[in-house]
Amino acid sequence: MAIQITNLRVNLQSFPSDVTDDARFSWWLASDRDNDRQTAYQLRVAANGQPKPLAVTAWQRGHRNAGVPWPDLGPLLQPGQLYSWQVRIKNSQKEKSSWSTPAYFITALPHWSVPGIWAAPAQAGGDTLPATQAFAFLQSPMIDLDPAGYTKVVIRLASRGADSLLSQNVDLFLNGHAVGVGPARPQENIDGSGARAYHYNTYDVTAALVKYNQLALLATAADPQPSVHLAVIGYTVAGSIVTLAQTGPEWTGLDGTTAFGDDGTRLRTGYFAMPAENIDMAHYPRHWWHGTAANWPAAVVTRPSTVQDDERIMPYAAENSERQLIKNHTKVAEITPGNWLIDLGREIIGGLAVKLTSPAAQRVVVWQGEQLTADGHVRHHLAAGPDYISQWHLVSGKNHFLTAQMKNFRYVELRGFQGTLTPADIAGWQIAQPFPADDGRFHSNVPLLNAAYKLSRDTIAITNQDLFVDSQARERRAYEGDLLVNSLTSYTVSRNDALARYSIDYLLDHPTWPEDYKLFNVEMLWWDYLYTGDTALLTKRYAVLKAKLRRGPNNTDNYDPAMHLVRGTGLIDWPERERDGYVVGTYNTAFNAIYAGAYRIMAKIATLLGEQADMAHYENRALLVKKTLIDRLWDPAAGAFYDSLQADGTVTAHHAKHATAYALAYDVTDSPAMTAQMAKTVYNNGEFFGSIYFIYFILRGLIDHGYGALAENLLTNPDDRADQKTFAAILHTLRATVTPEAWSNQHKPNLTLSHPWGASPGLTIVQGLAGIMPLQAGGYRFSVRVQVTPGTTFQLTTPSSQGLIRLNYHEEGRTAVLALTVPMNAEAVVRTPKGPVAVDSGTHTVSYLRPVPLDGD
Repeated sequence: MAIQITNLRVNLQSFPSDVTDDARFSWWLASDRDNDRQTAYQLRVAANGQPKPLAVTAWQRGHRNAGVPWPDLGPLLQPGQLYSWQVRIKNSQKEKSSWSTPAYFITALPHWSVPGIWAAPAQAGGDTLPATQAFAFLQSPMIDLDPAGYTKVVIRLASRGADSLLSQNVDLFLNGHAVGVGPARPQENIDGSGARAYHYNTYDVTAALVKYNQLALLATAADPQPSVHLAVIGYTVAGSIVTLAQTGPEWTGLDGTTAFGDDGTRLRTGYFAMPAENIDMAHYPRHWWHGTAANWPAAVVTRPSTVQDDERIMPYAAENSERQLIKNHTKVAEITPGNWLIDLGREIIGGLAVKLTSPAAQRVVVWQGEQLTADGHVRHHLAAGPDYISQWHLVSGKNHFLTAQMKNFRYVELRGFQGTLTPADIAGWQIAQPFPADDGRFHSNVPLLNAAYKLSRDTIAITNQDLFVDSQARERRAYEGDLLVNSLTSYTVSRNDALARYSIDYLLDHPTWPEDYKLFNVEMLWWDYLYTGDTALLTKRYAVLKAKLRRGPNNTDNYDPAMHLVRGTGLIDWPERERDGYVVGTYNTAFNAIYAGAYRIMAKIATLLGEQADMAHYENRALLVKKTLIDRLWDPAAGAFYDSLQADGTVTAHHAKHATAYALAYDVTDSPAMTAQMAKTVYNNGEFFGSIYFIYFILRGLIDHGYGALAENLLTNPDDRADQKTFAAILHTLRATVTPEAWSNQHKPNLTLSHPWGASPGLTIVQGLAGIMPLQAGGYRFSVRVQVTPGTTFQLTTPSSQGLIRLNYHEEGRTAVLALTVPMNAEAVVRTPKGPVAVDSGTHTVSYLRPVPLDGD
């Protein structure tokens, strides 16, 4: 027997530092036998440096390996301590595996405080410095240690003074190597308490240690009294905890005002303002990240502690963001004498790493942007608002520097550069969380389908910073409707589910203005449970979810028992011009359809948590709202729903297609004939309607009701003329490499080209065309329901809580042939015209006579 145990995670993280008394353990399994599964498991945990385990479970019967609790462990754990853990299993043949390779976690600190430092202000010849020093270079003293003496060495990092930037503000280097970017942004209303919480991020630097070590940091601020708080913590093999270094007056710092030419100019949106980066290489410290500037002044302690008495400090609950060099697809051209266009090949969320040679000292104007103008120059004043224009003052010879700000751009234009540029001279300096390259893969014989999938997958990989947001270019704010698409697409292309959970939890305390968006919290927590198998967040937040359903004035119940409908409306679509003329009334079809779905899911959640009275209450409301919508708002002659009812029950005689699309997405239908009429309306003769965000609901309604071939037709509409509502136009004409905020600038003049709410194709391909969705929470059972147009073939890989699922699909005449690889411990249920076929773990082939696709007629 050969069983591999991999992907060990606690609280969905590979190396968490937020573990408390409710740790949840997960692991993947692989066997060299088909039809194998776990029948029992055993866990053990050891405190750092201790050969004897702190605790070992008895053998636990069952196949559970996702979101596994260990209730007796919590009281044994100490705050801020390092622990290792292992798991072993028994399989179907009652064979016992070896213990897994140890994985590690750190328990959360209830309070953490070290002094905060910043660079002392430079005296620039009597000139007035900006009110806030926006940039500071900081370096630690030399850290002398024997790496062999430590099980783990970690860096704990927090900061103050960058709150209004809405982004991570410290670049962290150890011995010249980028460690990461942090910390995560603070939260204004943690757990609904009204208290502000600052995060500390924890970075494992054990593998990068040498005898003599030095840290170098570049920090950005936008608010008064900025500070960086850092400690290097060593967990020795003997079991002790040692503070190897922490910020204080023994550190050195260099005011970056001159290096970044900071004259107070700010790049602004309607939501934040960030400093311009006018690099001056005569003052920019060369190779500062290597820690070579011993002559810097002493750093200044600007804050004696990390947080104040009325604030909280807490560990970040997802993976750390990294800096990544992006340079493989860079193209450089001199478009006019002295004006150079650099195309980095795709969207960058981050900055630039520059390494160019200048023949002489010179000033260069730098434009950055997401798009090009009609005459081929960079559109530096982004449609979304900020104007990415800066200056570089270069010196003769080598100019090697890193920028600090987080911008959204693909193109760079150097205006007035005298010299020669090559693709190696300028690279993207991206900020993103780790993204396993092989987790999500798709290739078909339909090139446009491949490109739409890649666009979605790349969107998630590029936009996963410290929080899933609408776009980093303008708002940098999380929205529930956006996250519904972001998180679902993320589940289908990446095993890193912690960011989705963190963002969901964040939004429960930071609601946005659309009323229907607040209902999406219910869906998102349910999807988190289905994909991870973990009830922890549902249990913790159940009361909050119940409150989200009360959308009347002052959070009162907006359900009208006389009408069996809810009052109010939601976003419907955005911008408003995309709503197909929707007529808002007192009782709106779109809002009530979403409510029908939310009530139905809440009934499932209540059942799961043993809240039987709530279950009956929500199930009854779901049935009544659905029935009333069909009885009073369905127009069979038009094959569509009316938009709304007025207060007196009068029907609004208008059929915006959005009303029918929401109804289909939330299963407001009572017969196959009615569903077929709705699908025809929503298919809209093969043309998308509404915004690129709204197509999530269009595609969801079609694939959930068996009209996947229509969804494929919509995704592969080849019309790539400018401003068409097609992915062909987005890819070929708009040239987007991350999904945009709108179909084109015509549809939304202030759009961003880095807005993941348009990433529906990825999840549609996985959940819809392949039909791979969890049937049992944790992925122990999942569906496979292929619904594509005749002749489409594909190969797909998608992650689950059990491991990677692989599906190869092709046709032999009218016969559909599926080669399916099911992870150990899981079972697939393949839907065929003759009924479901169960497929156990391993690689198996299923064949059946392919049905004629539903066409919506």
